[in-house]
Amino acid sequence: MKYLTIFLSVTFSIIFPVLNYANAAASSKVMVLDFQLNDLTDLPNAPQELERISYLTKTYKEVLEKKGVNIVPVADKLKADIQNQSPTYLFDQIEYVAEVATESGADYALINVALKPTYLFVYPRILLVDAKLKKVVLAKAFQLESSWTDQNTTANTAKKMAEAVAAAIKSFDEKK
Repeated sequence: MKYLTIFLSVTFSIIFPVLNYANAAASSKVMVLDFQLNDLTDLPNAPQELERISYLTKTYKEVLEKKGVNIVPVADKLKADIQNQSPTYLFDQIEYVAEVATESGADYALINVALKPTYLFVYPRILLVDAKLKKVVLAKAFQLESSWTDQNTTANTAKKMAEAVAAAIKSFDEKK
C-alpha cells in the first residue's frame, strides 16, 4: 500500500503539470485583418501613406506573434469584402465577421481601420470580436502622427496596439 501511494503521488505530480501546460499552450486562434486606410484628406491614399499603413500592419502582426497570439489566415470571404467594400465596412459588420471567423475556426477576429481625417494624424482603431459571442470584447483607438519619414513612430504605435490586444487575449484565455 505504501508503494502504491508513492507511485500515485509521483505519477500525479508528473501528469497534472503537463496537462496544465498543454491547456495553457492552447491559446485562442485570432484572425487578424490588415489595417484598411480610411483617408478623408484632399489627396486620399497617397503612396507614402499606403506604404506606412502596410508597415503598420506588418509590424503589428509581428509583435502580436512575438507576444504569443496565435494568428490564423484571413478567410477569403473577408478578403473579398476588403477589396470590394469601403475601408470601414467590416468595422460595422460585427456579427458577419464573427460568423466568418467561426466558420474558419477562429476564436476571435481583429478588425483594424486607420482613420485619416487630416494630414497631421492617423487614428488606428481596433475591434477585437469574440466569434462565439458575436460581440466586441475590446475596442481601442490610438493616435499616430503623420510622419512618413519616421518609421519608429509607426513601429511604436504598432507595438502599443499589439501589446493591448495580446494582454486582452491572454486575460480571456486565462478565464477559460
